[in-house]
Amino acid sequence: MSISEIFHAASNVRSASAPRPQPAATHLPTLPEIGAGQLWLIEAPVAKGAPSAPLRHALDGANVVIYDRALAVRLAPSFPLGTYAEPAADGAAGRCVRFARDGWSVVRLMPPRLPQRERVRRVRDFVDELAAAKVPGALPVTVLAEAAYGIREATETRLDQLADTVATFARDTRLAIVVVAFAGGAARPQAVAANGLAG
Repeated sequence: MSISEIFHAASNVRSASAPRPQPAATHLPTLPEIGAGQLWLIEAPVAKGAPSAPLRHALDGANVVIYDRALAVRLAPSFPLGTYAEPAADGAAGRCVRFARDGWSVVRLMPPRLPQRERVRRVRDFVDELAAAKVPGALPVTVLAEAAYGIREATETRLDQLADTVATFARDTRLAIVVVAFAGGAARPQAVAANGLAG
């Protein structure tokens, strides 16, 4: 046996006996199409790396993005050209709902790992604004959850139970909430002074 045959045989034994990494078990729900009158609330990662599938999907289809300033540096390069974006201010939930009611597809980006009380308060603000806009409490809502170890799942709930549903998820689970509140309407033409990243 030659030296190259011995080396080749040894490397084959080593690679066959070495444990192979197993792919993480994932359940990848089909992401809903983004359309007029939809509101997506997404907890976006602040660290470097590729955006999650729900985030990339939502950003690619959104007309309007409203974001926390802490996310601007990280996510600004991900905003597609032609998407209107602005930093969140007081009353951001109401502003998002007004854009959606006017027929725009809206993404509200929030930082992940907020304290549970703050996370639920923000979701409750959206529920209250949608209720004020006469959206029925029985409206179906989809919650997409992505755990730190990569498993994704979809949970169906009702708008009036959304805050309670969100409270059941661990803080390190990133959520994407899809509310089809004003389906069927097309965006009304409006004068826009500027588009792109604001703030």
